[in-house]
Parts: sequence; structure tokens; C-alpha cells
Amino acid sequence: MVEEQATVVDCEGEFAWVETQRQSSCGHCSVKNGCGTQVLSKIFGNKTAYVRCINSCHVKIGDRVIIGINESALLSGSFLLYLLPLLSMIIASGAGVAMARQWWPHYLDLSSIIMAVAGLLAGLKYSRYKSSFNNANQKTYEPVILKKVTPYIRSQAVIWDK
Repeated sequence: MVEEQATVVDCEGEFAWVETQRQSSCGHCSVKNGCGTQVLSKIFGNKTAYVRCINSCHVKIGDRVIIGINESALLSGSFLLYLLPLLSMIIASGAGVAMARQWWPHYLDLSSIIMAVAGLLAGLKYSRYKSSFNNANQKTYEPVILKKVTPYIRSQAVIWDK
């Protein structure tokens, strides 16, 4: 289970909208001073994201919560949205080159580009169809509120000097 801390900003029925802080992992890398990703994360900063979650703990607005999503759902959703269109683009581009070698040997690059764009669009269309087809099973891909975070109150000790 991938977990993140968030704040509830709205509740609607069985769902709650939470606000999370996007974080970069650049502070933990050994080459953080010489990396281009570090520069980009400083430019764009840590923005907030709003996510709809299943309100299983019956929280209210303003509560701090821990939300989570299954790793398998995260991996399959990432494959469906990112890897599948990319693979279809590469396969279609290769098919374009193979076809152009037989019929249009002077237009290898043009055929490859046209087929790559067509493959990418077909992969995106299939991903959209597949995700809307699984609409009944959509709760698999929805994050869930796991628990409410209780505020930590630090006790203040008084130190007397003599």
C-alpha cells in the first residue's frame, strides 16, 4: 500500500476530496547539486494536488488523514496510461518502416513518423476505452482514506534557572 498524508478539503457522500503536497525525492540523492531534475523541482516547486478518495473513516473537512492506494492498482494504472501508448507507438513505427522498405523505400522517415503518431493515438484511445470499460471496477484505482491522524501536542516543560 502506497500511503500519503493529506488534509480533507471537501466531503460529498461516500467520497472526500483531500489536498496533498507533491514532494520531490531530490533531497535524498547524492548528486543533488549537479542534477537537472533538482533545478526543475526548484522552479516548479512542491505544488498541491487535489484527490478524490473513498471516505471509509467518515472524516470531516479540516481533518488530517492518511490516504493509500494498492501497489498493484498503481502499477496497472501506470501501465495502462503510460507504457501501453508508448509501446503501441514503437511497434507501429517499426511496422511503418517495414512497410516503407517494401513499397516506398524513399519515404522511410515519413512513414515511420506517420505510423508512430497513429500508434500513439491508437494506444491512447485504447487506454481511454479500457479505463472507461472498467468503470464498474473503478474503485480499485481510487485511493482510500486509511485513518485519521491525531494531532501531536508537544508538552511544554518549564525549566527554572536558579
